[in-house]
Amino acid sequence: MTSMLVRCGSWPQWIAAIEIFMMAFVCGVETGWTSPSLAILLDNTRTSIPMTKSQGSWVASLLNIGRAVGGLVGAVDLELTGSKTSALHIGVVQVISLVCLAVADTVSWLYASRFIGGVATGMFFISFPLYIGEISNPRIRGALVGTIANGMAIGYVVGNVTGAYMSIPSFAVSMLSVTVLFLMTFYWLPKTSHRLVLTDKMEEAAAAIRWYQRDADVPVELASLQKFVKDKQSMTINHLVTEFLLPHNRIALFKVIMVYVLMQLSGLYTVGFYMEIILKKGGVTIIDPAMAVIIISTIGLAGGWVAMCTIDTFGRKLVLTISATGLAVSLVGIALHYRLLEAGYDPNHLQWFIITSVIILECFINLGIVPIPSTILSEIFAPNIKSYSSCIANIISGLIAFVTTQSYQLMIDSIDYNVYYIYALMMMLLGVFTMTQLPETKGKSLQEIQNMLMRK
Repeated sequence: MTSMLVRCGSWPQWIAAIEIFMMAFVCGVETGWTSPSLAILLDNTRTSIPMTKSQGSWVASLLNIGRAVGGLVGAVDLELTGSKTSALHIGVVQVISLVCLAVADTVSWLYASRFIGGVATGMFFISFPLYIGEISNPRIRGALVGTIANGMAIGYVVGNVTGAYMSIPSFAVSMLSVTVLFLMTFYWLPKTSHRLVLTDKMEEAAAAIRWYQRDADVPVELASLQKFVKDKQSMTINHLVTEFLLPHNRIALFKVIMVYVLMQLSGLYTVGFYMEIILKKGGVTIIDPAMAVIIISTIGLAGGWVAMCTIDTFGRKLVLTISATGLAVSLVGIALHYRLLEAGYDPNHLQWFIITSVIILECFINLGIVPIPSTILSEIFAPNIKSYSSCIANIISGLIAFVTTQSYQLMIDSIDYNVYYIYALMMMLLGVFTMTQLPETKGKSLQEIQNMLMRK
């Protein structure tokens, strides 16, 4: 009965999540577009913008270097305008990226589009967890983030389809329409009560609480929120440094950074970027590799839907650990497939092995790797350092992802399939780190999480 009342009173939060879902979808499409498009762009018989392997690696990796820059831009924007307005600005940056892509007739235009799209993605990973964390009921926070993460997963599949079968200008125009729809509808949602309290707009803050949580006890919620965010109003550089030196803040930042570093060192997004090429090299002929990527990514969506039901039921730690373990198994499977091919096994008899491994990879990415880090990011930091901590974590994550993506082709040329064993090891370390070091934040309010961290 209580759960039903929570869902009924929280329906505006689901509207907000669906709005952010649209931007997650566009970010996911940009990632998924890479795999088939890179295969086409590297084939001089199929592309009007021919490029070398080195240029192709930059097309793949510039999204991540842009993400690191977007982490910094997003943090500054967040401090100046708040999480809701900052989320709106993501759409503006995406429009610029997609316009560059629509007119692209040289590699330079592709570089510009990918970099600017990466900036938008970096801003997205800064703004949306904090926005959702500020508006959400603790009992459904994980489900809301899971819904948005599914937007990225669905976008990834759509990117596989559009990258394989749509021209670049048509793809850009279709994504522009989604982005413009987001800008037109998200604009009208209220700012978060956290931001309004920080700017001393108490009446508007009370109205925002009432809008986002229809059954809230507004005076109690407002008083609690005032107490929770009061320290940020007088924050200076010296105060900020002092806050980061506090053990619970320093440890929380270290743990979040470790999750992102291990996640990116596993090369998961790199494998996604090169998936069609990986399947071709693995001898997949039973189905066209471009279509195989689409089908595999579609099956992988199941992991995201499972995540929506499990994050708030079983907790963040267990789901992320299971996800990391499943990914380690899938990466070892890919490496073993290539090892068997090297040993002389008939590739026609092994196709099921690499296809199954990649299906497992997609399912477990969507189960935990996509939604859980963003969920933790939305919960674990105190309001006076939240934007700064998110900025640091996302910049480091983007830089590590850039290095991993940019070095992938070099590592493949140097050690071939053994690179997947290294990636699997990173996932195993992530699983161990998650179970032994991460705090469990399931069902706790932001205030309760801070109290828990300070007691440790």
